[in-house]
Amino acid sequence: MRIFRDLTHSGKPTAVALGYFDGVHLGHRAVLKLAVESKSRGLTPAVFTFSETPKSKDINARLSTSDDKIKIFESLGIEVLYILDFEQLKNKSPETFVKEILRGVFNAKEVFCGFNYRFGKLGKGDTNELKRLCEKENIAVKVCEPVKIDGAVVSSTEIRNLLRKGEIKTANRLLGYNFGIRGASVEGSHLGTSMDTPTINLNFEEGILLPKFGVYASLVTIDGKEHIGVTNIGVKPTVSAENSPNCETWLPLFKGGNLYGKTVDVRLIEFIRSEKKFDSIDDLKKAIKHDAQTSVFYISSSDF
Repeated sequence: MRIFRDLTHSGKPTAVALGYFDGVHLGHRAVLKLAVESKSRGLTPAVFTFSETPKSKDINARLSTSDDKIKIFESLGIEVLYILDFEQLKNKSPETFVKEILRGVFNAKEVFCGFNYRFGKLGKGDTNELKRLCEKENIAVKVCEPVKIDGAVVSSTEIRNLLRKGEIKTANRLLGYNFGIRGASVEGSHLGTSMDTPTINLNFEEGILLPKFGVYASLVTIDGKEHIGVTNIGVKPTVSAENSPNCETWLPLFKGGNLYGKTVDVRLIEFIRSEKKFDSIDDLKKAIKHDAQTSVFYISSSDF
C-alpha cells in the first residue's frame, strides 16, 4: 500500500473511500468494501482520511491509532492511502475539495462515503452536495446506508459509549473485531512475577479511548501465539499511588520468560468486574487468581 501525507498526485484512476474511519468498524468496512470492489473495474482502491479531526482531539476519544487504521486498510485491500493534516485543508470549500482533491489529486472516477459524511469548510458539504459537485466532474458517488446490528446503527459514537460502560462484547460486535491495545511491555510492580507467571504492562497512547476501568477476560498475542489473560484497565489503586491509567495483564497459563520490551497485542473479550482497592496485596493476588479462573473458563468455553 502506498501512503501519502501530502497532496502528491496519485497517478492511476482511483475509487476513493472518504471518512475519518475511527475504529474502522463494520459501518466503515461497508464503505471500504465498495472501494476495493472497484478494482474489478480497473480502478485503484484508495482512502482519503485525516490524521486527526476536531472531534478526535477530545480527551481519550479515539478508538484506533493511525498505525491500527493503516494495518486494517491494507488488510482489506486498499492500495493507496492519503493521511492529511486536517488543519491543512479545513478551509477549503466543498467545490474546491471536489475539483482540486478528488479530481485533481486522486483522478477519482468513483467515490464512496457513509450516510453522515460531511466535508468542506465548517462541514458545509453533505452527501447531496457531494453528489451534485461530483456529477459536474463525471465522478460517480455511492452513499452507504447505515449498517445495523441488533437494530442499532453502527457508529463510532455508539461504540465509544459502549466501551465507557464496559459493554465490551457489544462493542466488539459493532467493531467487527476485539477492541484492545498493542505496544511494548513496560516494567511494572512485578506482581505477576511473584505469582509465577509474568504480567504485561502497556501504556495507552495519548488520545486513545479508555474503556470502563475494571478487569476483563482477554486474549494476548505474543510472537504470533495467543494466550489467555486477565487484564486490568485502570490506575491499580492497591499497588500504586499514581493516577495515570494503564493496561496490566496477567498470563496465568504462560510458560515463557520475561516479556519486558516485547511487543504484545491485548484484546478485551469480556468484562469481569469493576476495579477496586483491596486491603492487602495478598487479597489482590487472590482476586486476580479468581479473575483468571473466570477468564480461562469464559474464553475456553466461548465461541466469539
